[in-house]
Amino acid sequence: MAKKSITLAQVHEGFMRDQEYRAAYEAELEQERLQETLTAWRKGAGLTSAQVAERMGIKPPTVSRMEKNATKMSYETLRRYANACGVHFKLQQI
Repeated sequence: MAKKSITLAQVHEGFMRDQEYRAAYEAELEQERLQETLTAWRKGAGLTSAQVAERMGIKPPTVSRMEKNATKMSYETLRRYANACGVHFKLQQI
């Protein structure tokens, strides 16, 4: 009897039908996008994490942690990080 192969994409597609899985997957994607955005802001400004930390009045390892785990960041901290990078943003509902 021949075994039927299934691709990882097909497995993922099947899991995406589950609302709980889909919500967790989409939340993870949002976190990754935010982390990429923070790094892009900093690099776009030509700054090191130490320079951003200095502008924010915090220690450099804190900036590294923020860029690796943005979910723990408050809105105020996000705003301060953005300002340190010369970025101004406005949140809007989509």
